[in-house]
Order: sequence, then C-alpha cells, then structure tokens
Amino acid sequence: MSDKKPSSLQSGFMLTKQEKVYILVICALFILGLGARYLYLGNRNPSPTIPIEQTELENHHE
Repeated sequence: MSDKKPSSLQSGFMLTKQEKVYILVICALFILGLGARYLYLGNRNPSPTIPIEQTELENHHE
C-alpha cells in the first residue's frame, strides 16, 4: 500500500493489536463451543420412548 492517510470513516474502524487479539479469542471460543455442541449432539444416545398405554397400565397396578 502507499502512504495514504485513512479517511475519518476508516480510522474509526482501526483496531489495536490488543483488540484484534480479543476478537480472535472470542471467535475461537465460539467455534470451540459449536464443535463441542456438534460432538455432544452426535454422540448422545436417544432415550427410549414409553408408549402412553404402557404408562397408564403401570399406574393402575400401583
């Protein structure tokens, strides 16, 4: 790039190195959370469903 000065609008969007690191860490944590959720939902075992008729019969025996 050349030695052009950024406009006033562009200078409002300039980030310091520390701000860039904060944004990078937040994005990394977000992606890690999405990955953990994907693994959790992919590896969980669905609970068996109990038919309504069976639960009603069990209640009558008690």
